[in-house]
Amino acid sequence: MQIRARLTLLFLLIAASILAGVLVVVYLLFKKNMEESFFQGLDSKAEMTARTALRDPNLFRPMTGLWNSPENDTLPYRDNISVFDDAYERVFSVHTDAPPVSFKELQTIYTQREYRFRHYNLHALGRVVSNPEGRPYVVVVEGFCDPTELIQLRNILIISFIVGMGMITASGWYFAGQALAPVSRIMNEVDHIQPSDLSRRLITSPNRDELNRLAETFNRMLDRVQQAFQVQRMFLSNVSHELKNPLQAIRTQLDVTLSRERDTGAYQSALQSVLDDVNALTEVEEKLHQLARIYNDPAAIPLGDVRLDELLWQAKELLRKRNPEYKAALEFGEMPEREQDLLIRANEALLRTAILNLMDNACKYSPDQSVRVRAYFRAGGAHEIEICDNGPGIPAEEIPLIFEPFFRSSRHRQVKGTGIGLSLVQSILNLHRIGLSVESPEGGGTIFRMVFSPLAREYEHSN
Repeated sequence: MQIRARLTLLFLLIAASILAGVLVVVYLLFKKNMEESFFQGLDSKAEMTARTALRDPNLFRPMTGLWNSPENDTLPYRDNISVFDDAYERVFSVHTDAPPVSFKELQTIYTQREYRFRHYNLHALGRVVSNPEGRPYVVVVEGFCDPTELIQLRNILIISFIVGMGMITASGWYFAGQALAPVSRIMNEVDHIQPSDLSRRLITSPNRDELNRLAETFNRMLDRVQQAFQVQRMFLSNVSHELKNPLQAIRTQLDVTLSRERDTGAYQSALQSVLDDVNALTEVEEKLHQLARIYNDPAAIPLGDVRLDELLWQAKELLRKRNPEYKAALEFGEMPEREQDLLIRANEALLRTAILNLMDNACKYSPDQSVRVRAYFRAGGAHEIEICDNGPGIPAEEIPLIFEPFFRSSRHRQVKGTGIGLSLVQSILNLHRIGLSVESPEGGGTIFRMVFSPLAREYEHSN
């Protein structure tokens, strides 16, 4: 069932329930008011009888055996007045052949002093009154309550309900269509957006209703999709370029080497050059694999308690093993009193890779191939790590771009690199909810500052 039909049906059910409830209440109130008016008339007749007929009780004689039982529940007359003495004997009746009131009902009248009941097809009111001498009598006044007006009202209410339901159904269908028209428009606009043209956006209005917010949400999603497509295109282009150059160099070197006979030294030199290119390809592949792992299945990355100071020492040792010419100096601020304050919740291998990449970059771009790492440990887990170099620095306009995959500054083309390292660093730190900022003064040097959030200590990966 479509939403429009469901909304119309729901609106119809709600309106029908409310309207039916109102009409039933109107009917019951009218019926109650009609009965009250009728019994007030019977009460007036009983009062009049008490004032007139009981003035001379000597006229009353028991009327036994003078009544006839009707063949059905319908009496031949429309009203009647009867009087009963304290011995439950009928002593007066307008219709002498009328069936008397039962003994049980007379007892009830004597007990309650006034009692309303049905006597065959008539409504009856019984009251206990006393004559001037104080002797109690029961006056029973009967009458026929004509239901014609009540039946007419019932028919009018039923017809009104049916007509009202028809009008409510038509109006509900119309207004549901009007309410869903913007949704249909949004659907049509989304259908016309193709992967080849992601620049199109949904039309929004100044209104701050839910549908306009939905269109804005779609537009923000399209912005992210378009950005993702652009990054993907750039990523594929850069990957092909980064792989093409080493492969072309390997092929050229092998072609040249095999073009004629060479001595052992020439072969060793060519193989060493090929090995360097293969190592570069391996480095690119490893970083791409780590990026894919973070993006594709972050929930599968295990986390554990890691000591941050030990992680820094491990990164320094790995840097020295990979590049013996690089120099790294660690400076620790005041150490916390409790060992638990040094623990962070992280994936040890990934976070060590991020720190190692930052240290490697600092050494790579520093003239003296050195890096200075300052660590400030704070209670609660709000630690800070600064990785500083003394290189030429990064232009301000390039700082937002350095974390894009395969971005290489034109000032550093001569420095060997893959262009993936900082993108991998940012992805790893985002995974651990660790902030990263970059400062590069005009005089030279760059500071990468890692800021650990207190939440990172309790962070359990849930994505």
